[in-house]
Amino acid sequence: MVSSSGGELPGAVARLRDEADGVRLPLDLPGADEARRTRRELVAQLDDYVLPRLREPDAPLLAVVGGSTGAGRSTLVNSLVGREVSPAGVLRPTTRVPVLVCRAADRRWFSGTRVLPGLRRVAAGATTGDEGPAVVLQVDDRIPEGLAVLDIPDVDSVDSANRDLAVRLLGAADVWVFVTTAARYADAVPWHILRVARERTAEIGIVLDRVPEEDLDEVRAHFEAMLTSAGLGSVPLFLLPESTLRHRMLTRDQVAPVRNWLYGLAVDPDVRAAALRRTLGGALGSLPRRAGVLGRAAGRQHEAAAALAACAERAYAAAVRHADHSLCSGALLTGDVLAAWRAWHASGLPEAGAAAVEQALAHGTESLLRDIAERAAGLTDTCWRGRPGGVAMPSASKAEAYAEAAEAVRAWHRDTDAQVPAGLENRRRAAVLLTVAALTDPDGEAGAQARDLLPAGLADQVEPARNRIRECAAAVLGAARERQLGAVRALRTDPAEGLHQAMSAVRRAG
Repeated sequence: MVSSSGGELPGAVARLRDEADGVRLPLDLPGADEARRTRRELVAQLDDYVLPRLREPDAPLLAVVGGSTGAGRSTLVNSLVGREVSPAGVLRPTTRVPVLVCRAADRRWFSGTRVLPGLRRVAAGATTGDEGPAVVLQVDDRIPEGLAVLDIPDVDSVDSANRDLAVRLLGAADVWVFVTTAARYADAVPWHILRVARERTAEIGIVLDRVPEEDLDEVRAHFEAMLTSAGLGSVPLFLLPESTLRHRMLTRDQVAPVRNWLYGLAVDPDVRAAALRRTLGGALGSLPRRAGVLGRAAGRQHEAAAALAACAERAYAAAVRHADHSLCSGALLTGDVLAAWRAWHASGLPEAGAAAVEQALAHGTESLLRDIAERAAGLTDTCWRGRPGGVAMPSASKAEAYAEAAEAVRAWHRDTDAQVPAGLENRRRAAVLLTVAALTDPDGEAGAQARDLLPAGLADQVEPARNRIRECAAAVLGAARERQLGAVRALRTDPAEGLHQAMSAVRRAG
């Protein structure tokens, strides 16, 4: 897969990077945190390492020195260079800002955004400020040409931002130099990092620092056995005996084995090429698995969002059916509405009494629509909360549905009134009778009475009026449903077909 770096592979990988960056994972589904971390680390490594290395294979090797808190990374880097380029200390965290050191002739490779595009460049001695992540550039010609050494924050830093940055910078490395101590080499964090290196077949060397002189053989044998068991038996291992620092540095002889190995990677063309093949090939080889994790997570998100949408669709479809039945079955003619109708009917339907019936009908119709809309919203919310990821969905606002129900009923009454001829005697009474007839079962008491009392010519308006109130109810409930569905659409989930296609293109190009 590395051999085509001068052809179509960089473009294919760039497309994969953009597709991965665009994958949406908004729902807190099982495995979503892992998928988000995979996306973040994948995009970062493509930006920081794979794409720069594919585009400029002759650029200097970047050796990233990482490790546990207090392992002595900065001391090792300073000792390799022969002067203090990265401050070391006892306060934790120590290395807050990564420090990159290279020859003056190689500085041009790192002063721009070719690699580590997310980090501001800061000159040695300048303040880093609070403008976001930065990297300090140090120049020293004791570093061989074609090599840069990057001292990064603790991989187990007490500061989460430092931890995240450390993981990202390890992903940018051509060579991993992992530093731990005799007291901590069996801890979980070093082994997690080493397993990641093994999975990516990265070029790696391990420095075991502060080993008591009397325990050198025992510690080496134990650690080598652990490495062999983990499939890392061929990794170069360097032990640094516990010693007193001189000018806060190890002696030249103490770090000579590490220096010879590391500098030799850059100086010997064949060794350099082999290191690049291992690390770049490992990074490229990890893409199908990592893109697969991301693609499957995106698919689960899309399916979950579709299930959330189905919750709203079902609830509001049932609500429309409920409204249809209630508006046409006489269900409104109960309580105050029925009492107002009977009182008006018993008094001979005086024009002056029509307003009380009309008001009771309007209030009853509005309350019915509000109750149905609220029930649909409640069913949707319950369904959402019962589904993976649904607990994070916003509950529906009642205010808009209430206002829309009130306006729909007012508009329907105005429209119904408009169907009664302007010159008709007792026009107000006729409009109320038409309203009652439209909202009741024709075989029921009130429905039959209202139809019998309608003026000639208005009987034909009953069914159209009934259809209009049903349409008004459907519109109110449809608007409420769309607000719920809008929350689902705002998730903008996608089955990540573009990601799968981009990964296929990378395979073909490689």
